[in-house]
Amino acid sequence: MWRRIGSIVIKEFIHLARDYWFTIFIILGPASELFVVGWATGAEIDDLPLAVVDYDRSPESRELVTAFANTETFVLTHPLVGPEEVATLLDKGTVTTALVVPPDFAADMASGTTRPQVQVLLNGAESEAARTARATAEGVVAAYGADLAVGQLGMGDHTLDAFTPSARVWFNEELEEVNYTLPSELGFMLYMVALMVAALSIARERELGTLEQLLVMPVTRLELMIGKAVPAVLIAYVNFLLMLAGTVFFFGVPMRGSLALLLALAFIYILAELGRGLLVSVVSGSQMQALLVVFMIAMVDMVFSGYAVPVESMPRFFRVVANFFPIHHWMIIMRGIMLKGTGLGVFWPHLLAILGLGVLITLGTLVGFRAALD
Repeated sequence: MWRRIGSIVIKEFIHLARDYWFTIFIILGPASELFVVGWATGAEIDDLPLAVVDYDRSPESRELVTAFANTETFVLTHPLVGPEEVATLLDKGTVTTALVVPPDFAADMASGTTRPQVQVLLNGAESEAARTARATAEGVVAAYGADLAVGQLGMGDHTLDAFTPSARVWFNEELEEVNYTLPSELGFMLYMVALMVAALSIARERELGTLEQLLVMPVTRLELMIGKAVPAVLIAYVNFLLMLAGTVFFFGVPMRGSLALLLALAFIYILAELGRGLLVSVVSGSQMQALLVVFMIAMVDMVFSGYAVPVESMPRFFRVVANFFPIHHWMIIMRGIMLKGTGLGVFWPHLLAILGLGVLITLGTLVGFRAALD
């Protein structure tokens, strides 16, 4: 049995060696995407162009504008513009933020009874930049208001400190976006590579006209499926190791949990997802069709994985549906091990879900494999 399976495995690697463009794509493609995502999300959002509409033109308004310009988030590119020009700048994307100071700003500050108002316009089409700009603007205005209260009411700094909340962030202390995106991208690429390699295995034989010769060989359908699955598992696992090394050592994403546990569970997860790739390969008429089906599956998986949209924010029905996707549980496990340092005692329900779904996927693949090839 093992000798026959080994022969099929060797045959698969010979196919991959001859199709060197696909092999290069499988090895370098996921790693390249991971590094691009890490580079794009690892950079700080700063130097956002700022436009100012100052109707007041007072020392107080200039002081507020200076406070905005002194932050690392904003760079004052359009200091004095009109309302029509601001609309044009925001439409073109030339600026991401516009500060509008009303004409009675200084008078309201001096009165002590009227609360001064300013308006901050954000380009919401760039959500991440807008979110950062909003948080910075709120901080600047709050600090400016605190200084105003101290000056007008004669309060000491200790009076304000008594009402200052203390917030502490766990697991991602610096709120680095890369610490969220890279483990998610790594977990997503792990199964995508396995699915693509597995999905092309039988489809390649059908496209080349060698499937009939393969079926008359003295191998069982189970041996054929295992022989086709082994190269996909090995290639996906090697990719995972390379990308994990880059994630930890190049981008500095912490590995707080057990590396051995993560590697063992990654292997289990590949086996759980692999059946879908083999099933796609059996029902596809060509390699191109198999790849298109894989990408369609990947788009659905990305939605329910919690990578693109947090599962917790979905309607209740879709939160339940997400539990039937192994990648949803794998994302929780992977982030838990890498960022939180958790172990089996915490995420064992998600591991059981992966194992259960893996058994169902494998049984469905065996049935489909036999039905399609017999």
